[in-house]
Amino acid sequence: MGVRLKRQRNGSFRPFWYGEFQDAGNRREINLNLRWKGTPPESGSLREMGDTRFESSRKEAEKALEMYVNEARHKGRAEHLTELLIESKTGRSVDYMRVIDLPESWRNLGRETPVTNRYLVGCDARFRRFIDFMQTRNPSVVYLYEVSPKDTAAFVTDLRMHLARSSEGATVRLLNKAFERFLPVGAANPFSDFVGNRGNGKGETIHRKPFSPDELKAILDAARYDEFLYPLITAAACTGLRRGDVCTLRWRDVDLDAAMLTIKASKTESPLEIPIFKPLQEVLEERKGNRSKYVFPAAARMLRDNPNGLTWRFKKVVARALAESDADTPQQLYPIIEIEAAGVAAIEKNISDGARRSRMTDTLRLYCAGRSYRQISESKGYAQATISTDLHAVEDMIGKPFLRTQSPSVKKAVRETTQAKREKGQRAASVRDWHALRSTFVTLALAAGVPVELVRRATGHATVAVVLQHYFRPDREQFRAALTDAMPGILTGSKQTRMKPAEELTTLAEKLATGNGTKRDKARLMELAARLTN
Repeated sequence: MGVRLKRQRNGSFRPFWYGEFQDAGNRREINLNLRWKGTPPESGSLREMGDTRFESSRKEAEKALEMYVNEARHKGRAEHLTELLIESKTGRSVDYMRVIDLPESWRNLGRETPVTNRYLVGCDARFRRFIDFMQTRNPSVVYLYEVSPKDTAAFVTDLRMHLARSSEGATVRLLNKAFERFLPVGAANPFSDFVGNRGNGKGETIHRKPFSPDELKAILDAARYDEFLYPLITAAACTGLRRGDVCTLRWRDVDLDAAMLTIKASKTESPLEIPIFKPLQEVLEERKGNRSKYVFPAAARMLRDNPNGLTWRFKKVVARALAESDADTPQQLYPIIEIEAAGVAAIEKNISDGARRSRMTDTLRLYCAGRSYRQISESKGYAQATISTDLHAVEDMIGKPFLRTQSPSVKKAVRETTQAKREKGQRAASVRDWHALRSTFVTLALAAGVPVELVRRATGHATVAVVLQHYFRPDREQFRAALTDAMPGILTGSKQTRMKPAEELTTLAEKLATGNGTKRDKARLMELAARLTN
């Protein structure tokens, strides 16, 4: 086995390196598709040395030949016969992709619609998790077709120990698509059994909770003077559209004369027809002539640059509207000396044995020893965001607040009002976010007597099915009574939904005079008074 140069008819060397090796007793020669560089020896014999660049090029060629021979031997004679059979049937040669090539191959796929770099970075991280897992579990696996169902079952089990249900599902779906795309013809996809299978851990799935009419009214009131957020919440509540579809709503999809939206959902590409209720019509009228293709151009930019910021801002509004405790009340912290033993015990009880349990235990002990986030990060190499997440998880497990650097008001209120805890230490589920407005629209429409098929025309099938299965209870008289009172003012526009500053000032003054006002009401009163006197 060795590399060589070949001459052309005029005596000059061809530009590429060639390789020779023995295959089942037969001599084979291949073009390595590597150009030689530098100056070869004057005699042209490779028994002599060329210049430095040439010898470096020779080493690259020898390495490429070695890799080719190893891969050829790895495939074996039986697979070679299979290749010949497939080529004779399809007219295409068989490509064997290596596991480590998944990220780059997925990035270089031809796509009709361009994808964002954020999406590709997320895919890289999921592929890298699988590659690292396989290198630990079964390092002898080189090609995709060698991954067995037992390997994928072990990987999915590992995902369920360390990730939330949604992250686990996204990772499995991506790998299923990639294997389906890159496996040789006729090879079985080891991930196909895990896609769409809700049999295991079905009870762990937590759906968004729709807002009641009173809660929705409180949210709109809390956001009323936020010029950025109020129109978005109004649009989401009045249409049932997803957050991304609201933020990227285009004027071409709006027919104000017919009072209808006709759009294609970005997630499912389903055509949707949605009537424009009066509150949304007012929002749209105010934005006519904004010289943008988007109804809400600032929201479209924020969705692109900082989508998590949109969710956080909405959750803060929900917390202000629905939180039971006063956000201004200082939180009582428990002494650190009482925390370590209880925290370690809670970690051992709720977190499966593995890297995450060890990391959380180390983090808690160092924090209890007086180390700051920065010091823990420097000594252990953990990201400060990971340290914060782990310590907040311990705090939730033991039910005793102890973090010295936390913001006791807003973050606590957001957790209490928008999240639901999971079992076994998984991250809390977000149940009162933008998507909850979508469930709310469906629930209110069904309760108001709108036929299911008409609701599906506005929102699609999946959300309606979830609401019907988990939330819709038409026999609840108190829900229907509340709906009768609140629904017209929220969605249909038959009642005034925006209170003028002077009217709000009078209302707040009356509440404070009767002793029913809160600190938030007092602060709002002072803000309005200052605005009206200027």
